[in-house]
Amino acid sequence: MTPLRETELMDAATTRLRELTGLQVTVQPAEMGPEPWPNGRIRIAQGGRDWTYLAACKGNVDRVAMLHQVQAQLVGFPGAGLLVAPYMGPELAGKCQELGLAFLDAAGNAFLVEEGLFVLVTGQKPDMTRFRVEKPMRAFDRTGLRVVFALLVDPPLLQAPYREIAKAAGVALGTVGWILSDLRDHGFLVEDQQGKRRWIDRERALQAWTTNFPLRLRERLHGRRFAAKDGDWWKAAQPEAFGGCWGGEVAANKLTGELLPKTINLYLPEDRSAFLAKHRLRADPRGPIEVLDAFWKIPPAQETPEGIAPPLLVYADLLTIGDPRTLEQARIIHDRYLA
Repeated sequence: MTPLRETELMDAATTRLRELTGLQVTVQPAEMGPEPWPNGRIRIAQGGRDWTYLAACKGNVDRVAMLHQVQAQLVGFPGAGLLVAPYMGPELAGKCQELGLAFLDAAGNAFLVEEGLFVLVTGQKPDMTRFRVEKPMRAFDRTGLRVVFALLVDPPLLQAPYREIAKAAGVALGTVGWILSDLRDHGFLVEDQQGKRRWIDRERALQAWTTNFPLRLRERLHGRRFAAKDGDWWKAAQPEAFGGCWGGEVAANKLTGELLPKTINLYLPEDRSAFLAKHRLRADPRGPIEVLDAFWKIPPAQETPEGIAPPLLVYADLLTIGDPRTLEQARIIHDRYLA
């Protein structure tokens, strides 16, 4: 069942679209199916023709990276997808046009393009008294993201004592309890009378983590950029020998064999000097190599090659890059390792 706030958001956006354009616009429930499923169907009719969009409602869209993530989600819908948000500022609305990403917002801004249909509404201001930007759940703030990542990547941890979860996530013991409570309160997991926990909506947790990671945790991982003289240096490099692993495009290359990397993401321990010296990487703020902190303490997954970051992190990296090449690889990795 669609949560009330999403129903209200679709109703507000379609009401404003009707007021501003005169189009006949109706909201209908979407059939349930394999995740991720739409929040509803939005039907537009005019002059004897009609068009149907499958809606993905987002409570807060404030970064271009989120548009790439929504676009990747819409690819999985069985029909034309549509982003519905409380408000899309001029910069994000313009980026949607550039990406060909259909959207409506509750202020009345819209971009819709289908055969026989073109709608572009800009410059509408939001009604801040009705739709406020939602604050992130504590489970998806900087500390919570570490815990949720550990629980999603290492399923047995869901039943582990708080101390073991804290160690795997690299957080203080006292934070684990309130993060689990937050996940329960928001309908992500349940805990029975015997204390056994299970996900109710693991896919929603996965997508929430993927959306919030680049906004609230990635920027705190002390990312630094480098360049190398040899563009193929990564082919023989073994970050696992230094306690690290590949993320992003190199990880996708090694997982699917279908992507020639243009950028390189690495996750290494705090002391990176030995790895940097061995491969003669030089600091370059515009370099294609980005090195970040490895923020987890979880054994490597058996289903992935040694030296590869957990597929959830690779998936998030690829969505954050936002290139059509990487979005397609993100979809493949999601379906193969995360679905």
